[in-house]
Amino acid sequence: MSNININLQRIAYLLVILAISTYVIIIGKSLLVPVAFSALFSFLLLPICRRIEKWIPYRPAAIFLSMFIALLPILFAIGLFSYQLTTVLQDMPSITGQLKAGVSHLFNLAERHLSLDSSSLEEWMRTNLTTILDTPLQLLGDSLTSSTAILAGLLLTLLFTFFALLYRTAFKNFALTQFPRAVREEAGNIMGQVQHVAQEYLYGLMLVILILGVLNSLGLWAIGINYAPFWGFLAAFLAIIPYIGTTLGGFFPFIYAIATTGTFWQPAAVVLLYASVQVMEGNLITPKIVGSSVSINPMAAIFSLFAGGLIWGISGLILALPIIAIIKVVMDHITVLQPFSELLGSGLSRKSDIFFEKYDKEEYRFINYFSERRRRNL
Repeated sequence: MSNININLQRIAYLLVILAISTYVIIIGKSLLVPVAFSALFSFLLLPICRRIEKWIPYRPAAIFLSMFIALLPILFAIGLFSYQLTTVLQDMPSITGQLKAGVSHLFNLAERHLSLDSSSLEEWMRTNLTTILDTPLQLLGDSLTSSTAILAGLLLTLLFTFFALLYRTAFKNFALTQFPRAVREEAGNIMGQVQHVAQEYLYGLMLVILILGVLNSLGLWAIGINYAPFWGFLAAFLAIIPYIGTTLGGFFPFIYAIATTGTFWQPAAVVLLYASVQVMEGNLITPKIVGSSVSINPMAAIFSLFAGGLIWGISGLILALPIIAIIKVVMDHITVLQPFSELLGSGLSRKSDIFFEKYDKEEYRFINYFSERRRRNL
């Protein structure tokens, strides 16, 4: 280490750039989130738009038609979902009362068979039960009914998507001209890979949501839970948030089953159903459908989820995986960052020796970027 002369000015520049970028990302959330979603949606609609443009050369008309085709089934699903949501929210007071009665019954059984102190149980119920039971049900109602507050963001996202598709050729040419001609072809390949990764992820995610929604709904219907399609597709949509979405989506029908069924086997069956679906989703469905496009190891995925949630909230949780996958694609084409790309990739435990076998060379050492010797060579 004594032979490496570190250029502190370079490190200072990098830290300043990172600090400013993070600050801008945080304070610019209301604008940057619609821009990020519009970029993903434009990747999703691009193949449809290109096909329509073969029949309708006028690009704005083709874009409007492609957006209409894509939004029609989504609007139908939202309408059906909202109708059942309204019914569920109207039943919230009675559900809460039934749930409290059911939990009280459980405490009475525990007191009778386990010889517990009834006075301490009653005191605990009086001080904590109402808050505990009201919180998840109110969270469901508030989080879903407050969706009207994000309509402006949705309209802004659609507007940005339209302009991204309309000016896509100009945007691409502008980006390419920022690179020297010698590397322009490689830059174009990077853009193509980013587009391919985003498209595969989004199409795969839509298919996963459909499969999970059908599995959850059929399972809940077989168990005898009311509004099975609502609860089933709610958990499926929450699966957009990896690792925790399906679990959270199963918690609400479990609470609902306790409140409305009056039996013990049905809530237990709901837990078993969602646990089985979670195992299938994590080990079979998502890896087979989405895994090929987002080859991120679990540690990097969880870290990106926490970082995205910390910076952008729910939107950050949804955007975390596609953004980290796109960053990995870019890293693959930058020599000094290729070892970091390997750290993000899947199967890291099986290829731990690759860092000695492939990346144990001067051009891959990140610290050399800050060395005085490298600066003099440049």
